[in-house]
Amino acid sequence: MRKEYDATDFWYTFINSLHNQGISSKSDITELNEETQEKLLNYFKTKIEEGIVDGETALPPSLSDYFWRFPKEMLPKIRLLADTFLDSESENGAAVLLLTYVAYTEMDFSEAFPFVEKSITLLPKDPGLNLLLLHKYNKSHGSFGHIDGIPLIYSALENIFEWAKRQDNSARYQEVKYFYHRTRVTPYSIYTRLKSFDARNWEKPKKDRSSRIAQGSIEKCRSLLAEEQAAFHKVNVQELDDPSIFRNEIDENIDLWDTYLNTLENRGLSVPKWKLTPNVQEKLLDYFKTRIEAGVIDGLTTLPSQLPKYVPLFPNAMLLELREFAEEVYEKQPENGAAAKMLAVIVQKNYYPFIQQAITLVSNDAEICFFAFSDNPSLSLLEKLFERTHGKDDLELYYWLTKLYKEVGSTPCSIYRNLMKNPEGNTELIERCKPLITQAKHAFQQRLANEPDDWYALRGLGDIYEALGETELAQKYPWKEHPDLQVVWNQKAWVGRKLPDFSATDLDGKSISYSDYHGKMLVLNFCAKWCGFCEPEIPYLKEVYEEHHDKGLEIIGVSLDENEAELHEYIEEHNIPWIQIFDGKGWKSQLARYFGINFLPSQWLIDRDGTILSVETRNEQLGQIVKLLLG
Repeated sequence: MRKEYDATDFWYTFINSLHNQGISSKSDITELNEETQEKLLNYFKTKIEEGIVDGETALPPSLSDYFWRFPKEMLPKIRLLADTFLDSESENGAAVLLLTYVAYTEMDFSEAFPFVEKSITLLPKDPGLNLLLLHKYNKSHGSFGHIDGIPLIYSALENIFEWAKRQDNSARYQEVKYFYHRTRVTPYSIYTRLKSFDARNWEKPKKDRSSRIAQGSIEKCRSLLAEEQAAFHKVNVQELDDPSIFRNEIDENIDLWDTYLNTLENRGLSVPKWKLTPNVQEKLLDYFKTRIEAGVIDGLTTLPSQLPKYVPLFPNAMLLELREFAEEVYEKQPENGAAAKMLAVIVQKNYYPFIQQAITLVSNDAEICFFAFSDNPSLSLLEKLFERTHGKDDLELYYWLTKLYKEVGSTPCSIYRNLMKNPEGNTELIERCKPLITQAKHAFQQRLANEPDDWYALRGLGDIYEALGETELAQKYPWKEHPDLQVVWNQKAWVGRKLPDFSATDLDGKSISYSDYHGKMLVLNFCAKWCGFCEPEIPYLKEVYEEHHDKGLEIIGVSLDENEAELHEYIEEHNIPWIQIFDGKGWKSQLARYFGINFLPSQWLIDRDGTILSVETRNEQLGQIVKLLLG
């Protein structure tokens, strides 16, 4: 959740109050009382009266993101306010912009466009208007939409960047920066969108592709990346803070990337927060380009490990340059697996066949198989992953197994359980899966021979024995919480297992256990009052509960709140009829730790026989599945 704005302006005080109430940037705020509504209207009135200064209004730039969240009765009041000003001053840009926000909230794009055209005529440089254009473009076209309207979006980006470069670090600047990134319409996102249109025709001659992609648009994206950097990345790590390895030539026997990662750790910089200065970017680009050019040797590249973890964190300008370099190499050398692997990591899901090519070309690389499997779990990819660990260090397979459990949740056991739902129809696949389970068991046993208390190996063996129906052995390796809160299985790894019995205390102090619900279909709803995404789920849960409770459905809320009084108020406010487990420990809640809960809401659906069917079923899908199962 975003940081609070440092300002006394009423609008920012209002936004901060929403933040303090745990209302996320995607939740509605329809419960605004009359007094707050009146204050907002008076605030808008004063901002309209301020008129236009330097081509922009004084209205909050993020208004377009809030109008759909206001109570319905507010929109007619806002429209009336704007119309009142326009009756005496037809060219009042702030009033027109306010009407544009209302129009976009109430109408579709074509109906609202006349309001947009007038706003563009009166105040083309206004950051709020340009953020609105980006927001609506993203909503209209999605990740892989048409390129119509891009010239207008280029203009909006240029205006926002030009405005931002002139600002100090005020609340208004923070607001524009925050909502700009939330629109997800950036020079790099447009660049990737343009490239995706060409992806299906990659094998065609370059001159044919160029006729379909406006090269000028690609060039425009490149130039706008520099403007974006100047607008929203003003505070960089100073060159003096760069490790000395980037200011001097280093020994060719020293791996620059490993050394750089070590400097991050030494400087206490976590992975998502590190910044790359131009000097560092240049050195790292040279490093990666050299390894891409080296291609594949003995089925492996010289690219460093964990590319999928680090490469997406690179600055967009660096990603663009790496991508275009790798594409150029790959086009000239179709057998260059290093280029294919780099492109697979950068491009990921945007139609390119690079990941399949990389798997084929880099024949001894397990990481690319894991990367592909994490996006599209399949038995064939899992077999390839296991094959590429064969004959290597005993820890190699153990390493990938733990990553499967922690990061993906799909494992040999989960695939086996799914196949066993229809054993007669999956005989061949089951026989292919069994050797993988045997190899996994051996890898965990080898690990325990060296580390008898290894948590991952103990839990992994428990999962294997449970999947194979060896109950007595499974009981020797029960799943339990890890002492480190940050170390858990991916919740999907629980799918297909039997929900173990547990005991807990509800909000009224009564002891309950899962054994009390045997024979019932159960929803375990891990949630919290402070979770902005949890509240929108309540209507769906209530609908399912009311429709299916008498057919044998129960819901148990597992609260990760710490304040008991506030939780009581929250339950009463939303009229929640099901019981709530509460121990006041937040993320350290015993059940949350036991089941490895690391995001909210988590809604676990458990069948009548205790089988965990899903750990992430939400919205109307929950009702659809329950109806299918219970009738």
